[in-house]
Amino acid sequence: MKTLLIVDDNEQNLYMLEVLLSARGFKVEKAFNGFEALEKARRAPPDMIISDILMPVMDGFALCRSWRGDKKLKNIPFVFYTATYTEHEDENFALSLGADRFITKPIEPSKFLEIISRTLENFKTAEKTAPRKPLAENGFYKKYNAALFRKLEDKMLQLERVNHILENDVAERKQAEKILRESENKYRTLIENIPQKIYFKNKDSVYISCNLNYARDLKISPHEIAGKTDYDFFPEELADKYRADDKRIMGSGATAELEEIYVKDGVKSWVRTIKTPVSDKGILGIFWDITERKQADEERRKLEKQMIQNQKVESVGRLAGSIAHDFNNMLTVICSCAELALPQLAPEHPVYAYLKDIQTAANRSAELTKQLLTFARKQPARPKVLRLNDTVRNMLKILQLLIGENIKIVWNPGADLWPVKLDPSQVDQLLANLCLNARDAISGKGEIAIETGNAPLDAAAKRQNAIAPGSYVKISVRDNGCGMDKETLTHIFEPFFTTKRVGQGAGLGLATVYGIVKQNEGYINVLSKPGHGTTFEIYFPRNVAAAKTAKPEKAGASPGEARHGKETVLVVEDEPQLIKLIWMILESLDYKVLIAVTPGEAIRLAEKHTGPIHLLVTDLVMPEMNGLELSREILKRHPKIKSLFMSGHSPGLIGMKGFMEENADFIQKPYSIRDLAAKVREVLDRKQDAEREE
Repeated sequence: MKTLLIVDDNEQNLYMLEVLLSARGFKVEKAFNGFEALEKARRAPPDMIISDILMPVMDGFALCRSWRGDKKLKNIPFVFYTATYTEHEDENFALSLGADRFITKPIEPSKFLEIISRTLENFKTAEKTAPRKPLAENGFYKKYNAALFRKLEDKMLQLERVNHILENDVAERKQAEKILRESENKYRTLIENIPQKIYFKNKDSVYISCNLNYARDLKISPHEIAGKTDYDFFPEELADKYRADDKRIMGSGATAELEEIYVKDGVKSWVRTIKTPVSDKGILGIFWDITERKQADEERRKLEKQMIQNQKVESVGRLAGSIAHDFNNMLTVICSCAELALPQLAPEHPVYAYLKDIQTAANRSAELTKQLLTFARKQPARPKVLRLNDTVRNMLKILQLLIGENIKIVWNPGADLWPVKLDPSQVDQLLANLCLNARDAISGKGEIAIETGNAPLDAAAKRQNAIAPGSYVKISVRDNGCGMDKETLTHIFEPFFTTKRVGQGAGLGLATVYGIVKQNEGYINVLSKPGHGTTFEIYFPRNVAAAKTAKPEKAGASPGEARHGKETVLVVEDEPQLIKLIWMILESLDYKVLIAVTPGEAIRLAEKHTGPIHLLVTDLVMPEMNGLELSREILKRHPKIKSLFMSGHSPGLIGMKGFMEENADFIQKPYSIRDLAAKVREVLDRKQDAEREE
């Protein structure tokens, strides 16, 4: 037995339908409005719903839209049965909402039953190809309101006809009064029971009437609104705007759709309003709240902006990654050659100063490459659990030296700060860049305030600043400098963007800050106005895991002499100048050095060499095969050999590409002579320790 749910606020209509359908063998469930029907259907879905349109609480149109948007109900046939909405436009709207049939009253019972039976049968045999989708919000309200306006205009015309009868034909007064009462009742039911707010003003923007929903917003009774104006309910600026809109729309004679600010209980929200001039009598307005949609649009806009910034980061990352290898190879040669040459000259020698300048410039270039890789999030971080207050406090003296004595640093540490997991050197770099940026924004004497604190953020933070809810530790750097305008703020994290004069900055300071924050899954927010200074707010996720005791690092070479050795080292590097330099460095430290410029040559050397080879020092990115593949081939021929990998790429990038195993020994180019000597000795000593333990 099929179950039919019938919905109508008229008890007599429900009874007649129940008798008619029960006699045909259907089981009938009843509801007096759309809301009640939804509740019943969700508990026990029927085989079909037959609904009136004009009802209190939730009308038929709103019911149909909700029905088609419900996962449990969307594929159940929906039939409209109405005596109020009978025009062709009403039927088109109903079908666009997903209704299967639209039946207007009155209709012969046999014809009605035939339509119901056929609809059920067709639905049973029809292929369900695409899921039914509810009409989008904007489209729904546009058509919904159009239907409503048609009904209102019909009722107003009907009232005018009744008044004409009353004035001109006393004999028909009783009949006219009956029609008038019926029209007023239908009009009142229609207006009072739709979810939107409705008002009617005369041509001078004075309120004549409103529905109950609008009166509730204004905290008055509907009859109290007559004679009032917008100045009685809204701030003057808003009332001026509403009145200007009314005047413009009345003058044009055309319906207008607006998105505007609305104030309720002192709280501003966004509403979508449709205003329609009614001949020359006044203006009819209907509106509904769209604050959530506006907030969603704003959040989407912020996310799109963030995505564009991330794409810029990725583009520079690809650029940085592509040039880093060759650039760092050259820097290694320059730095090491200068380092080798300096001890051979007395400080007073005229060439000594030039070599020092070369060394300084090369080191600055190496730092620039690191900044690029950090910005692009390709520079590896070595995070550990920190108490951020201690890290910042240890940096204060250095920061004061960096920015000069004319600017005061104010330190405001937060109490009971949660731990965070960060690379301490990245925190130092972040603070240095922000303070240097603040210094450049301050003319003469000034102040930079550094502040920390715990920041538990809820969903509101995501709407305001696109920060995911959670527990964070916040560090802010505030200056009282010149501030920035909105246009500048949109570009500050872009690589190479700078407002400084040529030679005063590369435009990578704030880009590097952005890279550090994103690499550590944090968020950054900037507050600034011209003449009112700037505040950078940075949020790092709270570390909930207990801090692990760090293992002490094995001592490397002392700042003085590099440690020597007697082992045999096979060096593989496809850059001729660099391999010559490495050979000179290791030879000077008494190692026996074998060199190869290709992996194939290295394998042949390993096969021919009769004695042991203790260490393979190889570049990772080479023609023929990569460094990891080469080390595996050499290991087949010399099972006890250790490998030290080197590259101008960051280990994060090459590890991601599968060129290096986790925990492999690695040295980043460019490196100093002392760095290389210490790393070679460290790997060989570890090898000897392991052999002794065996």
